[in-house]
Amino acid sequence: MNRFLSVSSTLGLLTILTVLPSRGQAQGGSQRPSQPAPSGGTSGRQPGTTPPPGRGLDQTQGPVYVSGRIVMETGKPTPEPVSIELNCGMRPLQAIHTDLGGYFTFSLGSGVQSNMDFSASNENPMAQANSRQNLPGGAGGSLTGCELRVSVPGYHPLTYTLSQHPDMGRMEVGTLRLQRIAGIEGSAISVTSLLVPGNARKEYEKALKEVRGNHPDAARQHLEKAIAGYEKYAAAWNELGRIFNASHSTDKAREAFQKAIAADPQYTPPYLSLATLELESRNYQSAVETATKLLELDSSISFASFVQAVGDFNLNRLDEAEKSARQAEKGAQGNLPQVHALLADIFLQKQDYPHAASQMRTYLQESPNGPFAEQMRKDLEQIQKAASNKGNEPGPEAEQIQPPAPPMFTH
Repeated sequence: MNRFLSVSSTLGLLTILTVLPSRGQAQGGSQRPSQPAPSGGTSGRQPGTTPPPGRGLDQTQGPVYVSGRIVMETGKPTPEPVSIELNCGMRPLQAIHTDLGGYFTFSLGSGVQSNMDFSASNENPMAQANSRQNLPGGAGGSLTGCELRVSVPGYHPLTYTLSQHPDMGRMEVGTLRLQRIAGIEGSAISVTSLLVPGNARKEYEKALKEVRGNHPDAARQHLEKAIAGYEKYAAAWNELGRIFNASHSTDKAREAFQKAIAADPQYTPPYLSLATLELESRNYQSAVETATKLLELDSSISFASFVQAVGDFNLNRLDEAEKSARQAEKGAQGNLPQVHALLADIFLQKQDYPHAASQMRTYLQESPNGPFAEQMRKDLEQIQKAASNKGNEPGPEAEQIQPPAPPMFTH
């Protein structure tokens, strides 16, 4: 009856779910806006009221471009790609990365753009593919009231509400400034990236372009040149590890992630990369230990709590698994429906069928077409049937539930 981590298929699912912060630094976009963002732009939420997202239609017939720039609190551009999300209503409309100058451009209605970033999307990333039909209100939809959201671990979240209308199909939002959170040691932007020599930085940027183009061998070569030019380039080590991991070179990937951590012990992405690798390799204790170190740097990273919970579950530490899963549930805010599948399995193991049923319902509400939805419905039906036959809450009859293990979790 356990769903959690028959790990052969976990990599793809975990990669899609890595909301993250860490993933947000992995595939950078180098696409500048065709017009530079104004240097004197506004950060944070625009004052005053705005119409609800999608209300009121403009007359734009062609693509719509929303451009701007994200900088550090010092005013310098972000030295690594940062994930930024355009949200209209209940779900992300699109999520992309900045380039290494901090520039970003959302291109709506002109086909899928090269720097699409699904780290902030739901578990069905292709549903977020950039197309004209995604614009609120249809082909002439207005973006008024939609929000730009930037979430970088170690920094305060940024939200910017769109209130102006596109001028000739283009909307410039200006400069958004990141601010560090006091008391948080970890950061998704490495201090080593601020010290990189120009040649090494250029090789790193070339590598990111090759990653976007799905040319891992070329990307690896550029990353190796970047590291040769600056051995403590933590971001390059982390990206190199991701490439090795994708090609199933586990030992090389582990070494690269460890070198990234050694280069900058407060840089959070390689911890999550390494914890995920250990989980996939069924090294559950190592996965838990690495996730724990990451949470000591930044306790707000929900996916680290999730990895910790999966590891503890597989080590038969159900109380610890439940505690970590609850923490992940608290912080994920609907972006990690798999945590409810994990909690359902934990409660099934504890023979706590009412709470298991509650988590199944929550999963189905958040992810009605998710990878576990069909099995959840079957399990829930059996629990409800057992309760109905007994005339009260589900009892031992529910122990007969023995669903096969889908490709996510094992026990």
